[in-house]
Amino acid sequence: MRFTGDDDYLRQWEAVLRDRARGAVAAFAAIDGVAGLIVGGSLGGGTPWPLSDIDILPIYEDDRAERAAEAIARRREALIARWTGEGWHTGLDVGTLAFTSREVGAVVHADPAEALRALHDDRWYHSLDKGYRGSAAYDPGGLASALARWFTATRFAPAVVAFRLERQRRRVLQAHSDLLGHIANRDAAVATSALRAGVEALRVLLLEGWGERDNSFARLGTRFERAARAKGREDLIATLNDLNGLNDRSVLARLRAAPASVRRRHERSWRARDFIGEDVTPVQDARDVLRVSSYYALREAGDAPYPAWLAVETDFAALQRKAATLSQVLEENAPSGQSASAGPRAG
Repeated sequence: MRFTGDDDYLRQWEAVLRDRARGAVAAFAAIDGVAGLIVGGSLGGGTPWPLSDIDILPIYEDDRAERAAEAIARRREALIARWTGEGWHTGLDVGTLAFTSREVGAVVHADPAEALRALHDDRWYHSLDKGYRGSAAYDPGGLASALARWFTATRFAPAVVAFRLERQRRRVLQAHSDLLGHIANRDAAVATSALRAGVEALRVLLLEGWGERDNSFARLGTRFERAARAKGREDLIATLNDLNGLNDRSVLARLRAAPASVRRRHERSWRARDFIGEDVTPVQDARDVLRVSSYYALREAGDAPYPAWLAVETDFAALQRKAATLSQVLEENAPSGQSASAGPRAG
């Protein structure tokens, strides 16, 4: 199969994504030591879009986990290379979050308090979102089905939501503390990075309190906008966009200054979202793309002069004001674990 262009792929994206996922599962299931595979993310949850990654959570046999993980990594690279050679790259996230048979058995059969303790391990914490509404794609011993059910049943349990709210609150507070320290050190790029990390953590915290999840990092900004509007909190949209340097005027200026790869990502993302009829404007999509692309690029910004598209804040008085705003929004709007919603919003 070879795609002649974006339109060629978009006309058949659902079948292509489904076939690539099936091929990946078959390739990984054939590896010695793989005890189960769960397809998660938007594809597993039944809400994919043309740029969806394929997210797979493996379960390894206890005594063969390391070798199986190495084999999966090799086959992952081969699959991505083949798909890219066909004219359309599909992300394949597999093995970043993985468990052994013993670990899965201990958690899915534990009492709720014991299971909650597992969330102190980042693998379990992040897998709850990745595996929510996912499905067992390879399950010779029943462990993958049991784990998939556990993810979905556990994700919005009140105690879990309260735990996640408190963890996200601490993340915002830590980012705020880091921001103040970098301001004191007069390090504009690192301070800007800390500010944006705080904004992202606050966004996720607010979504959690509204019964939402922080899935799909690529489109989290527009998902937040929809949720905030549904809550009558358009003021929060404007505030967080201003903190990130992503109001409408800034988005257009930053996109013009961005590298060709970032502009290409926006072009492809916007075309894909428009193709499936998503309610999103070109500026909103550009904001999503810039938010993600600059979030990572800023970590390697180096010294001044900084690329204009990163919008590094070099006015330290302005950074102080933004730090105060971040703190104020957290104090006035962040939900507590006790009052958090215990279930997801539809859709």
